[in-house]
Amino acid sequence: MWNIMGASVQGPQHRQDQQPNQDAWLGRLTRQGAVAVVCDGLGSRAHAAEGSRAACRAVAEAVRHWARIPDAPPDLLLRLVHALWNVRVHPTGRHDSATTCLFAATSSDGRLVLAQLGDGLILLKTPQGMTTLEPPSDRFGNATTGLGIAKDLRDWRIHVEPAITGDTMVMLATDGVADDLLPDKRGPFMRFLVDHHGSFPAARRSRAVARSLREWPTPRHLDDKTVAVLWRAAPVEIIS
Repeated sequence: MWNIMGASVQGPQHRQDQQPNQDAWLGRLTRQGAVAVVCDGLGSRAHAAEGSRAACRAVAEAVRHWARIPDAPPDLLLRLVHALWNVRVHPTGRHDSATTCLFAATSSDGRLVLAQLGDGLILLKTPQGMTTLEPPSDRFGNATTGLGIAKDLRDWRIHVEPAITGDTMVMLATDGVADDLLPDKRGPFMRFLVDHHGSFPAARRSRAVARSLREWPTPRHLDDKTVAVLWRAAPVEIIS
């Protein structure tokens, strides 16, 4: 059985400027599986906060339809995300609502899809090893992409696990978290969240994760911070 937890907290800079948190997250468990999504509205856009929240809801709705169809290709899921997000932000405009978008989703046929558009980090740990999705380190300046900017599905980074077996953990983080985690600290941070907060009831999990983000140890950190974790443990085999 899949479990989800996550939180999003306003960064010191936005508190000082009396600006809203422009990050958002959503986690949902359904009969078809699970979906976790984090988004970071681009700070230069007037409706970044609305755009990130709309993206979370668009992904959840898109996965609900896509996950029902066995073998439905991931590119159909991505097209549906774009379409539903565009409808949701039509009143505020695509350009002014641009946002990054990272999600993990399972389907009724047992696949796990990881998808990333723009900055941030997705980390997957399975018995077979670790998989990371993140922007290339040699990208130019602060340029990023996202919903409202991307012109081609090839702008997405995608990873598909055809069948999940064994203990599995996925962490999704906006750059307010990802940029402060050294590569060798990412796995331990994900494990810390699951080990220390995973056994709590859902509401308490979110409060505990939020507290960890508010007590972020990096000196002079400024950005909003959002993290979500999707995990499951392999069934215990009972030998009689």
